[in-house]
Amino acid sequence: MKSTKQNIAIISVILVLLVILFLFIILISSGNLNIITGKTIYDYDHSWTKAVCNETHCQDYEFFCDGDRLVRQIPITGAVIKMPEDWIDPRNETDIGRICE
Repeated sequence: MKSTKQNIAIISVILVLLVILFLFIILISSGNLNIITGKTIYDYDHSWTKAVCNETHCQDYEFFCDGDRLVRQIPITGAVIKMPEDWIDPRNETDIGRICE
């Protein structure tokens, strides 16, 4: 009886390890994981910065684009300002909404 439980435990551990190995191989083969750092690699062909504003504050972001597709956006640390109460964004609606083109 003890031998059967041990066999089931060993088989279970082997299956879990195989699943982990399979998932790891998929991540590596997709090209989106740096196996040394463990960080995701983002594919983009251009990046740029833009202020994203609401009624009271503007925050600068760096946008990473692949053609017209947004890949990633990162807020730039410390690049936020408080706007005056009567402030109106001088950009037109097209420029405000533009991210990747």
